[in-house]
Amino acid sequence: MYIDLTLAIDGQDPVIGKASKDPNSYMSQGHIGTHLDVNFGHDRPPAEYCRRRGWVVDASGASHEEIDASILHSIDWSEGDFIMLHTGRTTDFRYGSPAYFKDHPQLNWASIRSIAKRKPAFIGLDFPGLRRGPEHNQADAVCAEHGTYVIENLARLGDLVKHAGTRPFEVVTGWTGFLGATGLSCRVTAIID
Repeated sequence: MYIDLTLAIDGQDPVIGKASKDPNSYMSQGHIGTHLDVNFGHDRPPAEYCRRRGWVVDASGASHEEIDASILHSIDWSEGDFIMLHTGRTTDFRYGSPAYFKDHPQLNWASIRSIAKRKPAFIGLDFPGLRRGPEHNQADAVCAEHGTYVIENLARLGDLVKHAGTRPFEVVTGWTGFLGATGLSCRVTAIID
C-alpha cells in the first residue's frame, strides 16, 4: 500500500499569491506546502536519504501543549530513520490560514535535543515546525548540527497511523527546489507491506 504524505498546494491558492508578492518571505524561499528546511549550513540531503525506514507516532492529543520525546517510546527507531509526528494539524486546519500557523503544536527543547542527538535522517511533521516563532529557526539549527532534516506540513499521517500503527515501513522522499533556496519542496510516500 502506498500513502502519499505530500501536502500539495494548488497554483490558485491564495498562499501562492502571498509568496509571489514578497520575494523575501519564507514562502518565496520554498517554505510552502510539504518542504524541508536547508538553512543553517544544511545542504540538500544525501541521495541515499531518498529511501529510509519510517515510523509514525500518534501525538494527536497534543494540540497546544509541548510534545515530549516520551511519545517515541512505543517505537524502536534507530539512527538514519524517518520519524513522523501525527497531530492532525493539516486535517483540522486549512493550510495557509492564520489558525493553521497560530499556536501549532511544538516539541519541547529537551525532546528536540534528545531526538537530534540520535540522528534520525528526517523528522516529519504535520504542522509548521518544531517550534513556533523565532525559535523555529533555532530548533532547525539544533537538528542540522546532527545531520537531521526537518520536513514540515506532511498530510494524511492519520491514515498512516491507522495502517502502520507502531510497525516500521519504507519511506521514499524526493526533493527539489532552486539552489540557494532555504526550503526545498518534497514529495513523501510511505510504502506499507
